[in-house]
Amino acid sequence: MLILFYQKIRKTRFSIYDQLRMDELPTLLPCDVEITYDRDRMPSADAVVFNLPFLYQELEGDLEKPDGQVWVAWSYESEANYPWMLSDELREVFDLWMTYHLDANIVLPYYDYTFKEKLFTPPCAKSGDVCMFVSSPVNNSHRLEYLSELMEYIPIDSYGYWRHNRSLPEDTGYTSKLEAIRRYRFTIAFENAISLDYVTEKFFEPLVMGSVPIYLGAPNIQTFAPSAHSFIDVREYTSPKALAERIKMYCQDEAAYSGLLAWKKNPLRQDLAKLIDGQKVHAFHRLALEIKRLKEK
Repeated sequence: MLILFYQKIRKTRFSIYDQLRMDELPTLLPCDVEITYDRDRMPSADAVVFNLPFLYQELEGDLEKPDGQVWVAWSYESEANYPWMLSDELREVFDLWMTYHLDANIVLPYYDYTFKEKLFTPPCAKSGDVCMFVSSPVNNSHRLEYLSELMEYIPIDSYGYWRHNRSLPEDTGYTSKLEAIRRYRFTIAFENAISLDYVTEKFFEPLVMGSVPIYLGAPNIQTFAPSAHSFIDVREYTSPKALAERIKMYCQDEAAYSGLLAWKKNPLRQDLAKLIDGQKVHAFHRLALEIKRLKEK
């Protein structure tokens, strides 16, 4: 079976530590699958995978879909940031969807099977209260306005390009970011869009590193949480000022703060455990099996 990836796979983080390289992809697929990035082979491909957010900017003219060819829509991005992905015309063209949505044909989230162990990494002693890593100007969630007001009431160490006021002592890349998060009691985890199931590394990185996420984003965030009290839900507070007062209380009351990390000593909530179990077989392996199933119909 020949699968064409219409766009070359960029470095893509499937977990907070691991990045997929293009040369690793064949090892994640059944042995009877051939991978190509050569668009000249598109007419003979059994399936074509399109990375939707980048499709429009790379599209050269109209594409014709050969009879019997399986088209796969692949996206890590919220449709709130790319509303054209919700069009009925687009929905009719693709046979399979590989996204973070829990009802996708192939669920490809921002966590992987190794999270079963990583989530229980013990927390370390804290030297700071609140940090954030915000660089992107994408703001469909209106997170920047909320954070601007929140920063009037509580100090936040900002390591990203936006409102930058703190630098990493030694910036060796992603590992440095994680080590910085580990040292803080709280980490700002505001998504750039509010969509069902759109829960990104912003939420999972602090959980693994033993920092409590202050979360704004998916309305069903509890489904992805290791416990009901493992994060601060911005929606529960009437204003940024009220949220700031609650954060200050936790920073001053060590016993109350410790209760937010108590989940690390208990079994995962069933909802999250089930989601992680669903990633035991890598998403690209599941993709190949789904393509094979459709081709054999």
